[in-house]
Amino acid sequence: MKFRAFLAAPAWLGAAALVALLSPAPASAQVGGVSGRVLDPTGKPAAGVDVVLDSPEGLPTLHLKTNARGEYVAAGVPIGDYRITATTTGMTARINRTHVSLGGPSQIPDLKLAAGTAAPAANDPAAKKAAELALAMKTAQSALDAGNFDEAITAFTKIATDTPKCVNCYVGIGRARLGKKDEAGAEAAFKQAIDADPTKSDGYSELVSLYNAQKKFDLAAQMSTKLGEVSAAGGATGGDAVAVFNQGVILWNQGKAVEAQAQFERAAQLNPQMADAHYFLGMALVNQGKMADAKKSFDTYMSLAPSGSHADEVKALLPLLK
Repeated sequence: MKFRAFLAAPAWLGAAALVALLSPAPASAQVGGVSGRVLDPTGKPAAGVDVVLDSPEGLPTLHLKTNARGEYVAAGVPIGDYRITATTTGMTARINRTHVSLGGPSQIPDLKLAAGTAAPAANDPAAKKAAELALAMKTAQSALDAGNFDEAITAFTKIATDTPKCVNCYVGIGRARLGKKDEAGAEAAFKQAIDADPTKSDGYSELVSLYNAQKKFDLAAQMSTKLGEVSAAGGATGGDAVAVFNQGVILWNQGKAVEAQAQFERAAQLNPQMADAHYFLGMALVNQGKMADAKKSFDTYMSLAPSGSHADEVKALLPLLK
């Protein structure tokens, strides 16, 4: 999850103070990742195996292939439930349901190939039901993406009625409520997502964004802490970094610069590739007059995101950090 934040400018830059502003990330930014391994029947890594992630919730299907070590990895995967199927000549392996959480990558258990076909029987009732659910979810999501919010709410609500614990249904309802400027309704829907399955991060991450946008920073901090706990329990270390980063932004907006710095530092340690963590750490350090340390953070940011959203700002700041 990302937030836009305009940080208070240090006095030596000759500015007063910029207004702290947080806005929720668009739905498309709610992504995670997956990584896993495929083994042959003897337990050795299987290279060149096709791996497909398909979703009963109508999310896009992903097509991957294992490398020489039998590994597959994907980033930018929309959060939700997936079935993972590995196939090669005359052999297959499958995990019927796994959840991709915010951040990531989520570590998937090893898939061990065995003789057989991956194609389900045409008259398999479970396969038929899954196909119907996928189509319903795709229709509901299309309505949401098109801005037909009432239609989306109706569609997601019907699916939730027919399908217990449909976390993405309540998330979809919440996002449609936000589209209608109904923040109270959105909050209620995101809480329903948590109630449907408290082990999934989706509802928590949506509430973090909502509470930050409303400047309810205490509530945002509570949800961000819970998000970190859930992500850690699910093994998504990248999710931990996202939650810690969110905590830093929340603390900054509460005027707690030193505490925010500690969170940005931890986020950067958990995920050294998180460019924004290095940027915000640099800003926190600048505002405390720690110019040499700030320069190191900004240099790291530029190496990770030379064309990033903060690149021009960092380029302007670096010559002043002496």
